[in-house]
Formats: sequence, structure tokens, C-alpha cells
Amino acid sequence: MEAFQIQIRKDETKVICVDFTNEYKSRFKEDEYIHIIDDSKEDSLFQAIDFLSEELSKFKNNQDSGKIKEKRKFLLDEFQKSIMAFISSDKSISLFELPDVENTTGILEYTRWFFKALFNLARSGEFRDKRICVVLEEAHTVIPEWNFIGVEEKKAQALVNAIGQIALQGRKYNIGFIVVAQRTANVSKTVLTQCNSIIAFQQFDKTSRDFLSNYMDEKMVDALSSLKFRQACAVGKAFKSGVPIIFEVPEIKEQ
Repeated sequence: MEAFQIQIRKDETKVICVDFTNEYKSRFKEDEYIHIIDDSKEDSLFQAIDFLSEELSKFKNNQDSGKIKEKRKFLLDEFQKSIMAFISSDKSISLFELPDVENTTGILEYTRWFFKALFNLARSGEFRDKRICVVLEEAHTVIPEWNFIGVEEKKAQALVNAIGQIALQGRKYNIGFIVVAQRTANVSKTVLTQCNSIIAFQQFDKTSRDFLSNYMDEKMVDALSSLKFRQACAVGKAFKSGVPIIFEVPEIKEQ
């Protein structure tokens, strides 16, 4: 984490860690990060999301269009204010914490509105001189592959697609992504196929092997199942080597 912080300070990059496990805040000192969404705002944001969900489930002629417009504006404004407060601050790192780990429509909507606000600001040129890095920890929770959404949550597929499409457009506006997941099979391929650099640890499942074969030859893919603890294969534009390389990750002793 220390090397990570040194690098982002050097690049003057603003990092947004999407974290639903509350794990990241234990790895940074309290004065090194901020919560991008203040706890005091969470309830009102979710109330607006719940209202929209309920209202939009009604027949068109029964919907309160005025209230719908009002709630949408409220959500966009509040998320944009929170993002700009972080961008304008002297902090390099912020945490966007999700309330729980389930792929519910509410959680996806909450995340979708956050990304909508972020990219609206980017497209408008509000922070054109800033570099933004969004870290998606346990990415299958935020951008799951469609067949890993619960049967009762198939209606959320449109929201997953929307998040994926927003992610695809980010690099045009100096916004990049670090996607962290245990299995590529569980994560939206719409997003994964845009990754220009890959670090792969030991892999056994066929779906992950098939995906990684797009980045390295079969011999290297076959070698992934033989990797030892803390060994990984790196390939892509982020690395000086023009071919995939196997390396050992340094042991990090955390307090």
C-alpha cells in the first residue's frame, strides 16, 4: 500500500476505491483518505432510489413524473457534489463503500448513480486536468457477469450493462480502472475485455483460462495452474516486457 500511495502522489492521481467489505480503510491511515459519500447522506440517497424504483414500477399513467424528475436531479446533484468535494480536496484516496455484498437492484442503482455522476462531471470537463483511477475490489459484486446474477435479480441486468458501458468510456476522460477479482468468470466481460494489462495468479477453471488466452499463448496459460503461492503472470502495456513474465509478489507484512 505504501508503494501504491507514493506512485499516485507522484502522478497526482485521484483514487476512488469501491469497497463493500470495509477492508480498505483498515489499510490506510485515517488522515490519508476520505469517505467520498458522507454517512449522513446515505439514507436520503437510498430513500430517493427506493422511491424511483417503486414509482417506475407503476404503469406510466400512474407515475408522478414531477417527483421522478425531482428525485433524479437530487441524486445526480448529491453524488456530483460529493465527488467534486473529493477532487478539490488535498486527499489522494477516497473510499466509496457499499452497504452490503448482495447484487440487489438498490445497490446496483446506488453504484450506477455514482458512476453516472462521475462520468457526467468528466464529460463536462470539470476535472480535465486530473487523472482518476477507480479501483473495483471484488468486482463481481459491482459488475457481475449476467449469469452470476441471482434468478430474482435478472431485472438488474440492464443496470449492470449501464455500469459496464460507463466504464468503457472512462479512458477518454482520463479515468482508468483497476479491476480486482478472484475469478474472471464472475466478472462482466464487457469491462474485462477493455483491460490492457493483466496480473493473473494461479488459475484452474476453463473460463478464466479461455479469457486469459487472449493475452498470452497457450504454454503460458497452461503454466498458470502450476504457479506457487505469491507467484503471478504479468502481461500488457503497463509492463516493460513485451512478453508475459512470471514473477514473485513480495511478501507484505501488515500490522
